Amino acid sequence: MEPSRHVDFERVTALASRLLRVPVCLVSLVDDSRQVFAGACGLPDPLNQERQTPLSHSFCKHAVRERRPLIIPDARLDPRVAENGAIADLGVIAYLGFPIHGPDDLIYGAFCVIDSKPRAWSEEDIGVVRDLTAIVVEQVELHTTKETERSSLDVLIHDLKTPLAGIRMVASLLQEKEQELPGSLRPLVGALGESTDSALKLVESLARRDRHSSGVCPDLSAQLADVVGRQEIAAEDKGLQILFDGSKSPMPVAAPDWVIEQVAENLLSNAIKFTPAGGRIQVSVSEQDGYGVFEVGDTGPGFAKEDYPKLFRRYSRMSAQPTAGEPSTGLGLSIVKRLVEQEGGSVLLLSRPGEGARFRVSFPQQER
Repeated sequence: MEPSRHVDFERVTALASRLLRVPVCLVSLVDDSRQVFAGACGLPDPLNQERQTPLSHSFCKHAVRERRPLIIPDARLDPRVAENGAIADLGVIAYLGFPIHGPDDLIYGAFCVIDSKPRAWSEEDIGVVRDLTAIVVEQVELHTTKETERSSLDVLIHDLKTPLAGIRMVASLLQEKEQELPGSLRPLVGALGESTDSALKLVESLARRDRHSSGVCPDLSAQLADVVGRQEIAAEDKGLQILFDGSKSPMPVAAPDWVIEQVAENLLSNAIKFTPAGGRIQVSVSEQDGYGVFEVGDTGPGFAKEDYPKLFRRYSRMSAQPTAGEPSTGLGLSIVKRLVEQEGGSVLLLSRPGEGARFRVSFPQQER
């Protein structure tokens, strides 16, 4: 357990300090030898920088051990804490703290408010701290869930690398013997290699987690040209035509290349999936008010009026059905929205009911 500040906990402690008019409020995580402050308001330096004390200076340890609220009007008169070093060293006199309960009946620490003078804590004070502790508990559970998901993602990334590397090796061997293959299979071999490279690139990007570590902004038009090239075989198999209108000059945007590819592939594969044979799919790129913009439109059935409220919800099923019985999970558009918005962009449906679907995606351009 290393000292670190969490913005959510900082906000709750600042709120508690204002509501109860106390100089200090803490989210204290307690282990066998110390307490660490994941959130704090009103700590003096250097303690505000260190964000931890030994248990000799902890009142919160009592709330943890007793597994119930600790209410102390005057610490100097309370035998449980009268000898605690925090009284003389930190000026802790009045204390009100609730234990932070976690799953499986674990207790991580305590949420507490502290006054530097004696204070008879009122029922209203106790109720406020109880309610704020409930908020802290929810935040702790959220952080714990995120850590679990991150660990699961690490395992998934590790497990994906090996089979993807194997597929890439097979694709390379097939490319070396390309002239021995039937002509109809040669484009598929190239597409297999490109798709595997894209998958490996995505996995590596997830592993780094620092999506902007390279400092190089990708060219939106070039990225889309690559995606269109990979999707052309699937479109041709269904008798569809993809028309691509790219930018004549580079259009760098402040979004990772793998995000652009994921968003474009989701929208383009949906267009292929729902457009009947003989239809067209149009992809265009433009610059608008400091944003790199691309649109994906098709001549399929589009969306019905009742589809609009659930358009970007996970697992939503729309009125239109895939034209060749392809599977549809209802996740594609929700993934698009999440990826675009986390990069400061936006995604809009431009078409009206009864028209072919047309989406516009905007990413902030690289600052010059």
